Amino acid sequence: MHYDLDFKIKVIAYYRQGHTGLATSEKFKVDSKLVQKWVKQYQSGGIDAIKPKTSKAKYSSEFKHHVITTMLKEGLSQSEVALTFNISSPALISHWHKAYRLYGMSGLISKPKGRTAMSKPFITDKPDDEKTLAELKRENEYLRAENAYLKSWMPCSNRRRNKL
Repeated sequence: MHYDLDFKIKVIAYYRQGHTGLATSEKFKVDSKLVQKWVKQYQSGGIDAIKPKTSKAKYSSEFKHHVITTMLKEGLSQSEVALTFNISSPALISHWHKAYRLYGMSGLISKPKGRTAMSKPFITDKPDDEKTLAELKRENEYLRAENAYLKSWMPCSNRRRNKL
């Protein structure tokens, strides 16, 4: 569940008036761990640290490397590092650390999301006897795939008739 900024400020203000984390969580009906997290975020980064994120943050590989090396050099926990660098989830740091251990800096480079667009193979207008073997193979592969696709759309009765 997402909470707006005004609600978080009320929770933090109530806690800072001297109420315990448990009393604050009971009054506002939120998990006490959330209260502690918001208070720590506010103490380390002010209002900006508790503002709800409007879009998914994107981090450069250099930033990820800096976060991991800081965590390792200073012996900080993932939660402490997340607070220090205003990263929404400590689990994200765990993911970066694992990728860094396995693949080094290349593991920290963001991968493009989704599938790549299918490109239509380059079929030349040259006569077949002038095409290279690679061009003929590529064209043959494309035509086989196109033929299979078109057959899949043919009604079943027509497919049987064409096999005879």
